[in-house]
Amino acid sequence: MRAKQRSRTAEAAAAVRAAHLLYDRPVIFADPFAIRLTSRTWRVICRSAFLHWLVVTKVLKPLRPVHGQILGRARYAEDKLDDAIRRGMSQYVILGAGLDSFALRRLDLAGALRIYEVDHAATQRSKRERLADVGVRVPENLEFVSVDLENGSLQEALATSTYSPSSDAFFSWLGTVPYLTRLAFFRTLELIRSVARPGSEIVFDYGISKRLLALGDVATFERLEQFTQRRGEPLIDKHLDPETLGSEVGALGFELLENLAPEEQKARYFTNRCDDLRPLAWSYFAHFRVTG
Repeated sequence: MRAKQRSRTAEAAAAVRAAHLLYDRPVIFADPFAIRLTSRTWRVICRSAFLHWLVVTKVLKPLRPVHGQILGRARYAEDKLDDAIRRGMSQYVILGAGLDSFALRRLDLAGALRIYEVDHAATQRSKRERLADVGVRVPENLEFVSVDLENGSLQEALATSTYSPSSDAFFSWLGTVPYLTRLAFFRTLELIRSVARPGSEIVFDYGISKRLLALGDVATFERLEQFTQRRGEPLIDKHLDPETLGSEVGALGFELLENLAPEEQKARYFTNRCDDLRPLAWSYFAHFRVTG
């Protein structure tokens, strides 16, 4: 994304979460703050049943599978985070946080969990202005850490915060990997490994290489490419393969705990639905632990 421009795909993702709570049943991921965090245009669309039907159901219908991916990855990451918190995890680092609202939704964890939102300065500035506009106070256990994951140093950025590399941390990295080059993807994992104590964990979503897609899924992939390209945040095919990802990331000092395929996502989060939500056919959710 452009360094001085807030993330427009982050606004779209927040709009998906907002509309999901209003119109989809059963709810996979409940985010009551999303409607206030997204842009004014998306707020108007989401709050109007007719405009939501016209824009989302009709005009953007080919991108509907992306909604399932956005909701599924958020639910998966926070399920794994909850497990880690029960085991005593006390730090949560949200890479490419965008308009994430975890700190706002989980005030019950204010005394037990330090939260670090890592993202571009422009996106963070826009988010803080939006919170101020709607009268939402930033929780005391939340810190904003500005960095460009493509070109900047995560280690140097976290050093400006209260983050402690001597304590376990849980990292979530959602909706960001598809926009990074292969070099930046593995470089960021190396940086995470350098600041994460053994026993720390990370969850991220990734798309498999376009060359591995079934013919029927290529058209949806190309529509999504066009959508993100027009917003100045193009997808980058890193040629990732779920069969080799565990060994590739493992070589950097990580242990694969789970690599959730679309069909497994469907069984876990999308059964008995009253709508057309489903997982994205080429998106996987990966869960790794930092090794000694």
